[in-house]
Amino acid sequence: MTNSKAFGSALAKVRKEQGFTSAHQFFKSVGGSKSLGLAFMSYWDMERGKKLPKSWRLKAIMAALGIDQYSPKAQELVRAYFRALSGSDELLQTLSGPVSSGADLPSRELAEAAAHQALSHLSVHLTLEQWKLRTRDIVTHICQNYLANTAGWVTVKELAEAAKFKPEAVKKAFKALAAGGLVDLSGDKARGKFAGKVIQVLPSTPATASIKAALRNNWNTWLADSRIVALKRSTVRMTKANLNMYRQHLEKAVNLAAVYGNSEENRQESAIYFIDASIFKVLPKD
Repeated sequence: MTNSKAFGSALAKVRKEQGFTSAHQFFKSVGGSKSLGLAFMSYWDMERGKKLPKSWRLKAIMAALGIDQYSPKAQELVRAYFRALSGSDELLQTLSGPVSSGADLPSRELAEAAAHQALSHLSVHLTLEQWKLRTRDIVTHICQNYLANTAGWVTVKELAEAAKFKPEAVKKAFKALAAGGLVDLSGDKARGKFAGKVIQVLPSTPATASIKAALRNNWNTWLADSRIVALKRSTVRMTKANLNMYRQHLEKAVNLAAVYGNSEENRQESAIYFIDASIFKVLPKD
């Protein structure tokens, strides 16, 4: 296997681990050439080991995959990339120390690593069209979230009572979600297709900017009438490097919430919670 093919294999592996079952699904889901700045065949040639991307384009691809630039997956891709450029691992080994074995990790870190590995197999990605559908209106947005977090069939009456919506509005949302391939529909009942799965966040690209803005508006509308059950805030001065390190820990903590989730929980004894871990730069003002 040539070095370029080794990089292509690493790219395809990470893409699958991120929940994109095919190269074409990934390309379309993140906005295609408008977001990545290249044609599908150019990206496909990278996965097949026929070409290497420019360094700046690799960074854009990792961002579209939803990979933090300091994460192990990013390091795996960058190592494969520089290995392809230099032809060996010699220089990379000079810059990095020996990798610690899993047995040297604290038990808590091993448990978290195992949890993240399990969650990676449950990850799914929506298409750009499906994300747009979620911005149709607040009723559709909430119905989709309810169904994605609830196993089995849900009646119009149940969801209307839970969200305090008119049944007619819920019926229309069910039909729209079914047409968009997000739910199954049977009479006055709907069943989410992704219950028990982890829907990955929509990547931040030029093609998704307007969708993400509309989703934020929906969330703000929804949360305005929601009850806060836990809140912890802090202000701290830190460097950008330390902020990036902390963000990784925070993202892991938020993602681990899925470990505690169970779409099959008794609906009378459970509730749906929204977890928001935001970091604001407050001073100095930009």
